[in-house]
Amino acid sequence: MKRFFLMLVSALCLQGCGGGAANNTPVATGAGADTLISGNASVQSQLDVGFNSSPWAGEVNVVDLVVDSGPDGPGVNRLYTSVKICQPGSTAVCKTINHVLVDTGSVGLRLLASAVPVNLQLSAAGNPGDKVLLGCANFLDGSFAWGPLVLADVKLAGLTASNTTVQLVGHSDYRHVQGQCSSGDPIVTATDLGANGILGVGLSQQDCGSACDPQSRRSARNGRYFSCVDAACTQVTGSALAVEKQLQQVVARFPTDNNGLAIQMDGVAYPGEPVARGKMIFGLGTRSNNQFASAQVLATTNQGFLNGALSSTNGVSLGNFSSTFLDTGSNGIYFDFNLPSCVYPYDSGFYCPLADMAFNVVLSGVRSGQVGASFTVSNAAQLLSRGNFALPTLGGSISMVGGLDLGLPFFFGRTVVLGIDGMSAIGVGAGTVTGPFYAL
Repeated sequence: MKRFFLMLVSALCLQGCGGGAANNTPVATGAGADTLISGNASVQSQLDVGFNSSPWAGEVNVVDLVVDSGPDGPGVNRLYTSVKICQPGSTAVCKTINHVLVDTGSVGLRLLASAVPVNLQLSAAGNPGDKVLLGCANFLDGSFAWGPLVLADVKLAGLTASNTTVQLVGHSDYRHVQGQCSSGDPIVTATDLGANGILGVGLSQQDCGSACDPQSRRSARNGRYFSCVDAACTQVTGSALAVEKQLQQVVARFPTDNNGLAIQMDGVAYPGEPVARGKMIFGLGTRSNNQFASAQVLATTNQGFLNGALSSTNGVSLGNFSSTFLDTGSNGIYFDFNLPSCVYPYDSGFYCPLADMAFNVVLSGVRSGQVGASFTVSNAAQLLSRGNFALPTLGGSISMVGGLDLGLPFFFGRTVVLGIDGMSAIGVGAGTVTGPFYAL
């Protein structure tokens, strides 16, 4: 069993920040946005098999979440939902894709090309006459997502993000140029990813923001977007991309309930359970079911970070972690600490202490606000040997200076609120607050 963290290498790159991971889409086989791009020809018939993620009764802004074995067999602490995609403007030409990872460490909907049926015939994103646009995302676990950008209506519960840019990852027509994205591990199949796609619901409204916009001085070298130089896509070049055409925070594209979201997870008993459940609620202060007046608001940096002051349970300080983030896309709690590592056949990046280690952490916002919390790290080899898929005490190391990755185990038994960058919310904490922020 390997470590799994899907936070973008560039962290949560909010609007206006530069650098970071790249996002690439496949080259067009025809001219411009009129070109139709479908998934790979071999559509997997088992895509409809899985949990039922229909909306909670009468609540159009709520979807089910589940942690289970996933579409590829063994895998732990992977948080899934279902996403419905349609041809823009259609209510009939649609597909519901199960087991899509919910990732608060990235932005945008990325679906395996093999999970998107050919008959959806999704149009290529971009301007008329443009070559096919490609997106690239590099993640902290060394994997990367590469593939073309298309347009689709994205439906979650009773809400629709219309005509939204989506990435088709691992598209066979464009793998020959994927080296422009990364030399790491390409995501092509459900086995590579442990899912049929990634729903990035992080703090930013767009994947790259103004740093990739044509108005930016270095926009064509943003490392996230590329375009084919010819119809056969024999090579690609860096491409600027207007803010509205980039991968989007899908929630921010909803007509209502679009200023943020909350993830509520049931508790998971030690040492683990076969299944964990929860729900994702869209909107903050927009309905009776998304009022979080008692939550403590923690504003983040422009990169989406808090400060985390770590200590032992007896009060001994273990240091400050200035790059602390909350990431459902990580299957453990990851930080650099002097704990024994696991040995083969388990990933040496997991911690395997002789006894459970309990920690306290004080999370501080960039201007004000503090929240205290605790977590425990157990022997990963013993946890993984039990065959459960929801593990509340899994932890390991991370190669990130000042990094404290509060992954999915931190979410179990909690409500975590995310305020989207630049959007205001009433009903979270005391008064009106503007994202980006977390609230606990």
